Amino acid sequence: MLHRILFLLVALALPAAGAQAQPAQWAERRSVTISNPNASELRDFQIRIALDANNFDFSQAQPAGGDLRVTDAGGTRQLNFWIERFDAATREGVLWVKVPQLPANGETTLYLYSGNNAAETLSSGRRTFEMFDEFGFPGPGYFDLSAPETVLTQTLPWETKPPHTLSVIENDRAGYKYWGYYGLADCGGIGIARSNDLLHWDKLPEPLLNKDGERWPAALKVDGTIYMIYDRDHCGISHLVLRKSEDGLRFSDPYAIIVQREAGIRNQNPALFRDPASGMFFLYWFRGGADASFWQIKMRSAATIEGLADSASERVLFDVPYELAAPNMLVVDGVYYLSAEVNENAWKTVIYAGPTPAGPFTLLPDAPQMSDNQACLFQHVFTGTVMHGYYCKDTGVGWVLNYRTADLSAGRSMTRHIDPGVWNQSSGQWKVEGEERAGSGMALRGEGQNAWLKTAFPGTDLVFTARGRAVDGAWGVAARVQDDGSMVRAVLRMGRLDIERSVGANRTTLASVALAGVDAKAWHELGMQLIGERIEIFVDGELAASAIDPQPPAQGNSAIIVEGSAQVDTVAWRKAASHLPAVVVGKRETPADAQNGWLTFAPSPTPAPVPQPMPTPMPVDVEHRADAANSLMFVMAVASLVIAGGISLLGLVGRKHRR
Repeated sequence: MLHRILFLLVALALPAAGAQAQPAQWAERRSVTISNPNASELRDFQIRIALDANNFDFSQAQPAGGDLRVTDAGGTRQLNFWIERFDAATREGVLWVKVPQLPANGETTLYLYSGNNAAETLSSGRRTFEMFDEFGFPGPGYFDLSAPETVLTQTLPWETKPPHTLSVIENDRAGYKYWGYYGLADCGGIGIARSNDLLHWDKLPEPLLNKDGERWPAALKVDGTIYMIYDRDHCGISHLVLRKSEDGLRFSDPYAIIVQREAGIRNQNPALFRDPASGMFFLYWFRGGADASFWQIKMRSAATIEGLADSASERVLFDVPYELAAPNMLVVDGVYYLSAEVNENAWKTVIYAGPTPAGPFTLLPDAPQMSDNQACLFQHVFTGTVMHGYYCKDTGVGWVLNYRTADLSAGRSMTRHIDPGVWNQSSGQWKVEGEERAGSGMALRGEGQNAWLKTAFPGTDLVFTARGRAVDGAWGVAARVQDDGSMVRAVLRMGRLDIERSVGANRTTLASVALAGVDAKAWHELGMQLIGERIEIFVDGELAASAIDPQPPAQGNSAIIVEGSAQVDTVAWRKAASHLPAVVVGKRETPADAQNGWLTFAPSPTPAPVPQPMPTPMPVDVEHRADAANSLMFVMAVASLVIAGGISLLGLVGRKHRR
């Protein structure tokens, strides 16, 4: 009894689990002035910032630039960026920033922050460019998913929006083994569907809830009781509430509030999970939003589902300045898979892996697992070794609810796949393989006499770049690709660069230049810029050739070209302008110098141990009550000294690593 009381009181005197000292803020920042010489405004435009010893202090940054951050003129709203290269030893760096707005014939100021050893990199080509692919990295990924099948669409009179999420439980009643609680898009309400095979679903004709902006149900059945946490007032000041049911049809009223309202902040997308190892219950949800300028994945744990209303266990798993939401948890063979959705020019699903329900979590190397507006994944394993996944898919004319499975007995995938949300396979043979450069991850391999792999995105004026090497023959990039195979091509052959207009097998050479010293079998960056009739081709960033396309189409896709065999890596598509904006990096500024806001640092929390249910206290008999009382007085005195002395264990708590 004494040691339990001592543990409790000392625990009250010490900082909460996961707390830590605030790391140092960013030591400095520099203004970046961007001048747009064009007569038109540029929106979401990618700007190249070159750093060297004259405009940047590399000693005030991490060796690979992991602490770099870019904000708007206010100094606090973060912008997406990608570090192309950063070498503190040679004092050279290049980063690309996606700038929301550059006024016509005007200037825009950004801030580039550095000098925070505790910060982790936020560099992302996928969030910065219109299209970007590095083809992943080696290592075990997620489980291979089957082809998608549509299971629910908008069919009932009460459904003002299409089905969007589906949380499934085993509830063997009324002739159905599986019961699913589906939420409509936006805040259209919650319905019930039932199934015996997890693929074919019968909806109940009336809604379960559709009066108060209900959305995103997460259901779990425990000891005969069905618990459902969902978004309430999703389109207003959203918060999470709980209802219970004994039969799956009639749920308790009133509801219990689990996560409270917060003005200007969204609390949405709940996921309920019971850890088979500890028996504890976990709630995951998204907090933040565009108005708040941050996106968090949060977690609570408790011995009962009702106990999740207590915020004492609450912790932040992710805190990022880009859209990250819709958490869901699955455990297989002691590995915990946290799925989430991101918005990178389209909705995508990514999956993290960790050793406990609280992490720490690492992004799997084949991310995204689903792209092309596929998100909000609910992962279920009922019996056997099959994962059943339900997720939303934006078809362009509305949402549908799709279904995929994974054979868990086959193990985690070691293969990186060509992302169908980025690429449309056209001709030749294409695969992702290990790149023949040390430490560079994976590369795209193409083979064929006239092979081309087309991007899934059409555009007009653009800059399309790729790094590649010919294994045998030649390789290149193309743009303005049409369905009939017509395109503008830039092909790097041995000793020369050709710009061609092709329609099927018919080609017209628009320009051809000799490139002394450029080996097509060595790695080079090849870039194509198209603005109206003008075509400019760059090799390793230097203008190598130009031509005129006399009849450019209104728009078209981009493509990778192979004649023989080639490897390609780091493919990017960004916006083009008639005149490139000028970039000037300003002088060093410290927090004491700042005339406007300074970027604050939200440290990643230290991962807490997986909580365990508290043991039932041993009864204290009458003859020991006096001793227990004396012991309690002694322990309270010790605890008072602990508190008064300000003893803290913060310095012993390590920092969680997060990607």
